[in-house]
Amino acid sequence: MLLWVTFAVLTGIAVLAVLVPLSRARARQVSGRESDIAVYKDQLREVEADLKRGVINGAEAQAARIEVGRRLLAADRAARDTGPVRSLARPVAVAVIVLLPLFSLATYLLLGSPDLPGQPLSARLEAPTQGQDVNVLVARVEEHLAENPEDGQGWEVVAPVYMRLGRYREAAAAYANAVRLLGSTAEREADHGEALVVAGDGIVTSEAKAAFERALEHAPGYPKARFFLAIAAEQDGDTEGAVAKWRALLADTPPDAPWREAVTRRLAGLGEDVGDVAGAGDMPGPSAEEVAAAQAMSAEDRAQMIAGMVDGLAGRLAEDGRDLDGWLRLARAYVVLGEPDKARGALASARQNYPDDVAASERIDAAARALGLERS
Repeated sequence: MLLWVTFAVLTGIAVLAVLVPLSRARARQVSGRESDIAVYKDQLREVEADLKRGVINGAEAQAARIEVGRRLLAADRAARDTGPVRSLARPVAVAVIVLLPLFSLATYLLLGSPDLPGQPLSARLEAPTQGQDVNVLVARVEEHLAENPEDGQGWEVVAPVYMRLGRYREAAAAYANAVRLLGSTAEREADHGEALVVAGDGIVTSEAKAAFERALEHAPGYPKARFFLAIAAEQDGDTEGAVAKWRALLADTPPDAPWREAVTRRLAGLGEDVGDVAGAGDMPGPSAEEVAAAQAMSAEDRAQMIAGMVDGLAGRLAEDGRDLDGWLRLARAYVVLGEPDKARGALASARQNYPDDVAASERIDAAARALGLERS
């Protein structure tokens, strides 16, 4: 019933919106015509008064009467010419009053669903989620969280949705609640920090930096936290520290990692040559010819060849230890051969050869993490 009352009110408003301007236009036409006639009558009275006072003679009075009469005739002719326009007002009014409601009703009955029961927001929020608009789904979660603000799972569910919708400040608040209620983890802290950065127009604030540092306490190699902490170093003007962090992250990044290109661009933007950046994930390996030759050997011969190559690399590094990539390759080779102690020794030798090089130290630490050789 309420729906039809609403339709009736809206239809009435639409009808008035058309009729009121028509009635005003007609009123202005009538008013203008009556005003012209009144003016001409005043002019005739003035002519007669001037004749009686002797201001004008009879001939002049007659000429004035003729001129005023001519103007009256012209005004009357103009009024008759507007007659067809005025005559349209009534049919238009009838059409608006009758046809507009009929057309609206027919359209609703054809395209609408008059038999469908009302569905307020609360009912839509309780409906199954499949096929619903994402804003309705978010509203459902928000309504739930308003009643259950200590539901950490709810905050963790809605936080990434806020990020996708561009509601970054709300996402940061949701992640903060998830951390508070569900506990601190590397993923939650890094996501919280990322939301803070995006909400802050790309600035790694002190709050965001603290979140990334807590993420690394849980998982020292967590890429997202390391990525944003490298950006923080750039923003703080610590170019040397930023380069060291970027190189360490790149050395620890698999070749197919989606963030690898971004890291490379960052290093290039700092004027660094990234062609020689290598780590445990992308250390140079044997050539295709060497692989083919090894496959043709017996297992014993192949083992001897590998051992000879490793010994040769170790001997070369013993003579000239200023080859960081060589030390990292040697450590990896020892791990493959099942000799982790020698691998740790290779990394220790690398540190001795680069005692004051921050970037080298970061790469060595990254390689140690990737090979499972972290110092206790």
